Amino acid sequence: MSTDRLGVYYRMLNIAPGASAKEIKLAYRKLAFEHHPDRNTDPDSEDKFKDITEAYEILIGERKPPPQAGGGATNNKARNNDGTARSTAKGYGHNAAGAQNANRTKQGFAGSGRKQEKAKESPEEKVARANQAYREQQAKNNARKSNIPPGARRHHHKKTEPNAQGFIQCAVTGVVSAQPRQVEFKIVRGFLNKCRTETVTANLAPKGAKRMALRASFKTWLRGFWGWKSFIPAWKAILGNMRGGTFPPEGNSRMLFHQANAFERSGNKPLARAVLMQALDFVGANRSALAEQIRANLRRLDDGTQPRRVRDEWKRAGMLDALMHLSPLFVLIFAALVAFGPGQGFVTRDIPDIVARQGSEITRQVKDLIGEERDPYYVDRELLNLRDGPSVNDTIIRRLTRFETVYVAGDSQGFWIEIETSIGENGFVNLDALVPGNGAEARDAWCAQNKCD
Repeated sequence: MSTDRLGVYYRMLNIAPGASAKEIKLAYRKLAFEHHPDRNTDPDSEDKFKDITEAYEILIGERKPPPQAGGGATNNKARNNDGTARSTAKGYGHNAAGAQNANRTKQGFAGSGRKQEKAKESPEEKVARANQAYREQQAKNNARKSNIPPGARRHHHKKTEPNAQGFIQCAVTGVVSAQPRQVEFKIVRGFLNKCRTETVTANLAPKGAKRMALRASFKTWLRGFWGWKSFIPAWKAILGNMRGGTFPPEGNSRMLFHQANAFERSGNKPLARAVLMQALDFVGANRSALAEQIRANLRRLDDGTQPRRVRDEWKRAGMLDALMHLSPLFVLIFAALVAFGPGQGFVTRDIPDIVARQGSEITRQVKDLIGEERDPYYVDRELLNLRDGPSVNDTIIRRLTRFETVYVAGDSQGFWIEIETSIGENGFVNLDALVPGNGAEARDAWCAQNKCD
């Protein structure tokens, strides 16, 4: 395999063909540090990182390069200038870029003749040649297709999802929170002299944490009090879940660091800075690599303004939460009082009497409100005068609208009849303006027939 075939990988690492293993390793570390997706928010940083990793592994011999685009087998024998054959079968790996070949004179692109030509160039010519090579390489990268090796972009992207930016979602509610936490809850199971404690860990938002804490407590209530060894651990687990569980410092700092990177990639740098400050609270005075990375990102995001903190929603359990966790205990106490205590006859005697008295009172109030059962009528005119007497000379109380429901309150007097409205008004109207039936039902039927709004 010729050196020209590996030239694209040397150019990816910005090194000359025939470089030593140490030079390859240093160049890879520099570019990997620059293009790592956790540090670089450029959308193409992940592809660049994968490309330089592929080039590094091929040049040091951990991976074989893909076959040439021509598809044919390459000739492993080449000819020297004097016509003798020389082998080029080992054009990759340590034979091509190993430390033992660092001082060996190369032929062709990096041969001694080329080095002599470079030595004669002026500094301006070197800069111009480097710029030209860089522009040519960029043009090749932009024109590459996914099916053309070597060095092609063969890293397929996943389909776009709602969480494509890498946000950490709540395991229960599925929401993306600015202050997620990794929370641990305890579930205790016991039977006779056996006791088993299970730790449930999840990335949660505040609302999701309350729901998972209740689930863990109820599972402990159901299965944790069947053994004498599990009695005290079950109570400790319920009280710990009621107080919100525990927050592992290392897990929370790592999770918040990734959440801050996701916010930064989405362009929300102030919120990313606020999430990093939460991660720093878990780190404390720790000097681990993750802690140093968190501090470095905070310094990088420092724009000179006062950092803002999000409102802390992770507070201790309130009274309602405590009652929910301890509600099975109250049920047990109530059942014991009913079965064996002073309230033994409360369920069988007092409660039915109370229900009967309250039912009778409610029935009486409803009858007083509705009154005696009467047949309804409704007004079949646009406007109908309600008068205080059976004559056109009497005073008009108000005008009734069409389909208003009324009830007959007295006998008819000629063309007049005494009625009572649904709001308790008494008066006289024309007898021929009333139609038996409910006004609401008549209005619905009329609207359905006339297609009114």
